[in-house]
Amino acid sequence: MKQTLFLLLMMFYFTCRSFVEPFWAVFLYYGLSVLRPQALWEWALPEGIRWSLYAAVLAVVVAILHGRPVQRRATRPLFLPMLAVFAFCLLCSYHHALDRTLASATGWEYAKLLTMLVVGAWVLTERRHLRYLAWMIFACLGYVVYEMNSLYFFKGMLYIYHHGFGGYDNNGAALALAMVIPFGYFFWLAERRWWRWGYLAVTLPAMHVVMLSLSRGAMLSTLVVMVGMLAATARRHAGRTLLAAILLTAAIAVLAGPEVRDRFATIGDKLQDPSAESRYLSWRAGYRIAKAYPLFGVGLRNSNLLTWDYGADRAGRTIHNNYLQIAADAGLPALTVFVSLLVASFGWFHLGAQRAAADMDDPEMRWHHYICRAGGWSLATFAVGSVFLSFETFELPYLLMLMAAAAPDLAGEPRLAIADAQPRRLPRVAALSPAETPA
Repeated sequence: MKQTLFLLLMMFYFTCRSFVEPFWAVFLYYGLSVLRPQALWEWALPEGIRWSLYAAVLAVVVAILHGRPVQRRATRPLFLPMLAVFAFCLLCSYHHALDRTLASATGWEYAKLLTMLVVGAWVLTERRHLRYLAWMIFACLGYVVYEMNSLYFFKGMLYIYHHGFGGYDNNGAALALAMVIPFGYFFWLAERRWWRWGYLAVTLPAMHVVMLSLSRGAMLSTLVVMVGMLAATARRHAGRTLLAAILLTAAIAVLAGPEVRDRFATIGDKLQDPSAESRYLSWRAGYRIAKAYPLFGVGLRNSNLLTWDYGADRAGRTIHNNYLQIAADAGLPALTVFVSLLVASFGWFHLGAQRAAADMDDPEMRWHHYICRAGGWSLATFAVGSVFLSFETFELPYLLMLMAAAAPDLAGEPRLAIADAQPRRLPRVAALSPAETPA
């Protein structure tokens, strides 16, 4: 009952705010449908209520009512055209699908995903909006991390391994929760007051949940990104980086039990682990399908119908590689646009961080800088994990792409802003003697 009441009050509050500022409808949507903290409360919520659908309709309505933000959109000029090309590739793939009924389910997911990105591009117009989205990602995923650890320590349940989370299996749920680790680390660097340690404290339970999932793809992407983050901040924050490295190394040594170590050690060993062999076979099947249908693919999620014919170990096998999955389902042009969006997002986050770094004494600019860095490394977690998982309609990386597209312009030009803020001095004029004073 209390969970239902909380959601109703939250939706009422953000609905009222969204009619004044449409950004809050997009905020509500991504909080409900992407991060889905209410998925843990399904036993307490009434059936049949589509919370995220309400938020999506609300976001579209208030965006139409508020046409003013369209004229001052902050996203990069290429962002919406790239989304349009990607949507066109997906539409062509659906038209040429082997089974349109099967493709329609994934097609609707893509349609919702792309529609909300367009709406988000309209209403994401201020620097604080980016900060609110980043805090929302951290808070919601941090709550899920807490719940997963609570179920394990107090009830002995490996919930994430057996049930996953929010409609995703253990692999997808682990990768989603691993994406909160960069936010905790860089928020720790951004904050200068004592509660900064609370941000860092979330990273250790998040690592523990990733290990509990026994997902080797999520564990490997987490390890790669952790090493990259520490290496990237070692020069500017040597002391903090060393402390974080010691804490994280100790945590891995303590949290990783024998099952986790054995599971991680067999990533590349096909003889010890049959699942590694099946993964290689599914990759090869995905490559062959993409090669046979290079232009439009076989249809959204239709590649599962053909993986057995192209060398997978069983019928209906998923390709288990996001890039090969998109290539096989929607064709090489769709994959090219998707990878281009991913690479461009890394560049946009870097540009936003660089612009904000010019004025790190300003708390707002400092937070913008570290949010850009957190978003980039979180997106890198997804990019690495996508090598091992088929996760093409997962909305969190697309939200990060939206944030990346707005990051450079929202950072502005700090040097110019500082120059404009300084009082202008009038040139000195020499005093005239009484004899020189004009009559």
